[in-house]
Amino acid sequence: MIKFRLLDIYASRKILIIIFLFSLCGNSCANPQNQSDFYQGLLIKPDSEKHQDSVKLFETALNSSNAYIRQAAAAELASLEFSGTEPSPGTAMRIRREASGWWAAAFDVLAAEPNRKKVFDFLLGFRHGTGDPSEPRLFVMRELERQGNVFGERESAAIEGHFAVFNSRHNEALSFFRAFQENGIWPEKMPSFFLEYPVLINDLGRAFQYTPSGTEGLSLFLQWDKNLALDNLQLKIDNLDDLRYRLLFFAARIANRNRHNSAISLFEQALYVAPNSEQSDACVWYVLNLSSNETADFFIQHLEKFIPYWHNGNYFNDILERFLQTLASRHDWKRIMSVFNIIKDSGASIKAGYAWIIARTIEEGLLSQEERILAEGFGFSQPLALIQIAYNATENIVSSHLYYRSLCAAVLEQPFLELPEETADAGRGKTASAALDFLLGFFTHNAVGFVHSFIDQMERGLSPDELRTVARALEQAGMYAQSMRLVSRYIGREGYTRVREDMELLFPRAYAELVEKHAAETGIRPEIIFGLIRTESAFQNAVVSSAGAVGLTQLMPDTALEMAGRIRRAGGPDYAAWENGLDLSNPVQNIHIGVYYLNYLIARFEDNLLSLMAYNGGMNRVRRWRSASSLPVDLFLETVAFYETRDYGRRVIAAAEVYKELYPQ
Repeated sequence: MIKFRLLDIYASRKILIIIFLFSLCGNSCANPQNQSDFYQGLLIKPDSEKHQDSVKLFETALNSSNAYIRQAAAAELASLEFSGTEPSPGTAMRIRREASGWWAAAFDVLAAEPNRKKVFDFLLGFRHGTGDPSEPRLFVMRELERQGNVFGERESAAIEGHFAVFNSRHNEALSFFRAFQENGIWPEKMPSFFLEYPVLINDLGRAFQYTPSGTEGLSLFLQWDKNLALDNLQLKIDNLDDLRYRLLFFAARIANRNRHNSAISLFEQALYVAPNSEQSDACVWYVLNLSSNETADFFIQHLEKFIPYWHNGNYFNDILERFLQTLASRHDWKRIMSVFNIIKDSGASIKAGYAWIIARTIEEGLLSQEERILAEGFGFSQPLALIQIAYNATENIVSSHLYYRSLCAAVLEQPFLELPEETADAGRGKTASAALDFLLGFFTHNAVGFVHSFIDQMERGLSPDELRTVARALEQAGMYAQSMRLVSRYIGREGYTRVREDMELLFPRAYAELVEKHAAETGIRPEIIFGLIRTESAFQNAVVSSAGAVGLTQLMPDTALEMAGRIRRAGGPDYAAWENGLDLSNPVQNIHIGVYYLNYLIARFEDNLLSLMAYNGGMNRVRRWRSASSLPVDLFLETVAFYETRDYGRRVIAAAEVYKELYPQ
């Protein structure tokens, strides 16, 4: 009997162990399904006939071991709840427990007895680039109304005005904000609600700026600023500078929009109370931008006055580049030297353009006696020293200014790019974080079309290594433009050092077989074709420009039709006879025709840079510009009045040099 009892006990234990192991397996096997359920729910959610299926899939995803999947599923269920889907009490609790972002903030506002400050911090806290708060906002307002918590007239107006500005409905916003008027007249002092929530100053400022009521807004903001300064003598307002900055900055923007001559003065006043470096740079940018519309000497005086207030020199590249073109077109080498003398120690990479032009004018003997004396006085008499400055100024940038670095590298016989050989492959074997697993799930479950908003929301919390992995996944999915944008953002992080793979992701070799085939046929270097496609379309084969240019090489239909006819007559394929006819979204057709057209231009201009400018700006136009200039081609480029054409030449040449360096033949 004892023997049989022992066997029974042993058998019972064995069964329990098997059950325990099975339960463990069941739980671990469930997680992948729970994860898959979320992505499947996204895919079928738009189908109204599968509404209940998507709800069930999101509910199952709430059991995922990945917190990011649970949070995203909670957000989807909260959205469905807002739309009228009634969750079970248990699911409702799970939604509130797992929610993040705007939905978590919304549930927090409603969790207990409504707190006035918490409510308004939430409803007036929406910012661009932080996800869409529309549904959480309306959910909170609806629930508060159900509870009998009604906003006052002005409070409601402020909330609605803030949200209207968030959605760029400025006329509607101004109508809401007029609730703060008394008998159609604005109060002489800023309403206390604006003091408590200064973001409303920005909102009202934008409403005035983008509506015909700008003059009204300018007078009001200046009056509020004046009275605020007087009130401070008694009240000692803690955030006085921030309030005054907002009033003055938006008064200046309104004045600028309405071409009022007080704009420069107002931006200068705002500068002196700007709370941080970003706002300070914004004020200086506006001052210099407006000054550039005056005489050259007026601009140079203001540049010299305000350069001590710069924080990020590259913030001003666009203004300095535009001014450089103005001076170069006038052959005003003297003022180019004066500007370079002011900016040479700044962080603005466009100083490379100034240095290059001065060096080349010295080499070409274009300076007058007076200008040569001035160059010596500034210490600019040695072209190689200037070229070295230009080379150094573009060391760590990825922009059209790399064009100058490529020119300087050739003259100085120094390397164009200096990157470590390792490609960050070592990090590929590491265990992925939950956040990275969540984002990569969009690719493995064919839901990549939904990933972009999640990347935007999560980007700041991810490391460059993780973002590089996401960028690689985007590239492998054929989403080259999105991949390049992501890389360009994380390599710009302060203190980050690029690795080779970053550059390979920024400069991909999509459609390499087609590019190399037509490069071999025409004799055009492959890197120039890659540079052209990258600059024109970022490798998006179906993109259409506002002017009507189509596809990878951005061909205008009429030009493509003419070139396709030439290809056919030369013995090539008759693309018009294909099943879908001439289809410029087809990479095979587009790349062939685009390369053929570029080769057609090269045969006529006998210069790559001029041919690229003609590709962008039109053959006859570039021919006319060139015939009116005796300058060398590199200096002629700097005089072209059309920024798009001027910059296009730089971008393609710079990109081609990067491709040449990254992918040596």
